[in-house]
Amino acid sequence: MRVQHLLAAVVAGVAILLGGATGAAAQAKAIGTVRDLAGKAIKGATVRAVNPDASPSEFASATDDKGRWAMIGLKTGTWRFIVEAPGFAKVEASIPVRVASSAPLGFTMARELGPLPNALDRNIQQLIQDAAVLRDQGRLDQALTAYQDIRARNPTLTSVNLVIADLYRRKAAQENDPAARQALFRQALDSYDQMLKSDATNERARAESAEVRAAAGRNE
Repeated sequence: MRVQHLLAAVVAGVAILLGGATGAAAQAKAIGTVRDLAGKAIKGATVRAVNPDASPSEFASATDDKGRWAMIGLKTGTWRFIVEAPGFAKVEASIPVRVASSAPLGFTMARELGPLPNALDRNIQQLIQDAAVLRDQGRLDQALTAYQDIRARNPTLTSVNLVIADLYRRKAAQENDPAARQALFRQALDSYDQMLKSDATNERARAESAEVRAAAGRNE
């Protein structure tokens, strides 16, 4: 009987140790992407996660050529994510992290305009994030409305014209009526022209504008 009690105690002790090890090994992870307003991946962006109540209290990751980043070993809880990249305005957001798998975190960054007082709406980053979600979900009309509102509030943020033009191109590709498709092409071209007025050498605007003109010509 003493042997049986001893074995039972050992088994119980092992179970406690294993349970503690399992709990200690329960770590959360965070993954996601960093893109610009036009949806292009930003390579070399730095993503930091900060939580003063955790140990370690900070993690960092850099994006690859597809804008992807990943972290593992985070304690569950709310972390402050700080995203930085040369030439872009810093993005910050408080996001809960859980052990269970969760959706990737997508961050959208706007180009840094430099020391222009009151150039951007204070909530521009959140507006951009919300508009990007609509675009990525394929809700083109809602995304257009959101980006046009951003452009109206922040006329100095000219790169938004590239996103708006691309959304019109997507809508044109889905349109079956020739007249409506041509109207969408014209709206895309108008946005490219607005981009080129502020940056006449913008290669993307020049190339995509030429593609739209060619597509419009074929669909006349």
